[in-house]
Amino acid sequence: MARGIRCILALAISSILGLGIIQYLAYPTLLQYERFENVMSRFGYTKETLIVFVILSCWLLYLQIEFRRFSVVYLYLFYSVYLFLLFVVLFTKAPVYHTFNGQLFDFLVWDKGTLIEAILNLVYFIPLGGLYGLRANWIEFILISLLTITGIETIQYVFYIGTFSVSDILLNFLGCLVGYSICLILRRLVHQKVRII
Repeated sequence: MARGIRCILALAISSILGLGIIQYLAYPTLLQYERFENVMSRFGYTKETLIVFVILSCWLLYLQIEFRRFSVVYLYLFYSVYLFLLFVVLFTKAPVYHTFNGQLFDFLVWDKGTLIEAILNLVYFIPLGGLYGLRANWIEFILISLLTITGIETIQYVFYIGTFSVSDILLNFLGCLVGYSICLILRRLVHQKVRII
């Protein structure tokens, strides 16, 4: 009975989280980019699909923790969709192409749009850090995440599909660090009785 109530409560919290992140943070920020707005307007239910994806991702993760049974299928499905969405966000939103921004803390301004975009740059990479947390030790994590993020920034610059920004590297790395730390904490919490199906 108590487990059922916890699962229902987790669904409610996941719903609030999914709705809040997409409705009030991600979607309004992404609509500021003309190219990305055109991409999203081709599919009438983009916002709703993203909300459902976040809700189900959070809730199914909670259920796996609650029942101490982790599904590899969940990881494959989640990361397939996540990496596709990350690719779309990283390579379709830039308003300016083939530019270099060497300022490390250019997001520390009292501008709501800039601060929200900085938060999203951090949040986008939390799942990637969680993926690295499944197998990598600290040194491997630092090397892999920095190489991945720097590679993404370089690709955006070299192929004229974005801006190479040092502040993005910092924010993306912090997001990976949060995800990696969460993964380590979860692994410790459920280590003794985890079954992977």
